[in-house]
Amino acid sequence: MMKIRQAILQMKPYTPPLAGRDPERLTLLDFNESLADPGPHVAEALISFIRSGRLRLYPDYGDVLERLGKSWGVPPERLALTNGSDQGIEMVMRAVLEPGCRMILPAPTFAMYAQIARSLEAEVFPVASPPDMAVPAEGMLAALTPQTRMVVLAHPNNPTGALVPGGFLRELLEARPDVTVLVDEAYHEFSGQTFLPWLDRHENLVILRTFSKAFAMPALRLGVVAAHPQVIGELLKIRGPYDVNMMAVVAAQAQLEHPEAWRAYVQHVMKEAKPVVETFLRKKGLPFYASAANFLLIRPPHVKKMVEGLAAQGILVRPQAPPAQDCFRLTIGPLDVMTPVLAAMETCL
Repeated sequence: MMKIRQAILQMKPYTPPLAGRDPERLTLLDFNESLADPGPHVAEALISFIRSGRLRLYPDYGDVLERLGKSWGVPPERLALTNGSDQGIEMVMRAVLEPGCRMILPAPTFAMYAQIARSLEAEVFPVASPPDMAVPAEGMLAALTPQTRMVVLAHPNNPTGALVPGGFLRELLEARPDVTVLVDEAYHEFSGQTFLPWLDRHENLVILRTFSKAFAMPALRLGVVAAHPQVIGELLKIRGPYDVNMMAVVAAQAQLEHPEAWRAYVQHVMKEAKPVVETFLRKKGLPFYASAANFLLIRPPHVKKMVEGLAAQGILVRPQAPPAQDCFRLTIGPLDVMTPVLAAMETCL
């Protein structure tokens, strides 16, 4: 057999439960996807690109970074496109982490952070969240050592929905300017909270964005890294010149030009559908955690029975691994989707 690095041999693959996810047959509330299509303007832009004859050419990204920068209030030299935000995570970690150094992150959080860090032979140091699932600020600060090279935070966190406290982030950035602080803002459009303006003051801050959530384009794989221009220059040494496919960029440009549909979806989910779900859970005595995103972490009396009961009714939710193994994560969609979901939950109860 070919020689494989020992760190890889000791790992397990990250295998999300993708098999059998048929949107025609099931209600998919397990991957925090949008339950609305990206819109006809995206389809029209993609069809036009296909018919243009440019599929045979290498990508030409044009002014997409300028458009993104104008939309987000960030100079384009602070931005880099990535093949999904997973590639953004990998680029930053490959640039910063090395064998034996420490990466600190809250627990629970998105599994890919630890997966990529372990492949680089870094020490992954998870800090347990408190009972209310808030970001474990004190514990993360206490975990800083001379060997620490990176701290990873999702804002809001997945799967808890907790926001990163600004005071904690400022203390972290200023206490150790040699430590890279990676803030994943995958759900920014739902929370309305961002640390992008902080890039001017903190050169050790790196922020991730994605087109997979509110923009409803996970199949096309497009992410963005925002950081100091010098850091962006170093990251582009890792990303291939054509790693981002043109179909994703064409679709993203269409979404930036026509934001009305996805903004209306976000508004409806957060202001109308989510409060209805939260009211139902309180009425039924089902504990859940405060979330600033389009999902809720729910702790029913018998999580396995609830997850299986919903699946039997054609509804997929996401059971959690330790330390949240007594919970499942529920994506919030439009009211017309959530109403029968709540009826199904009542049947399980």
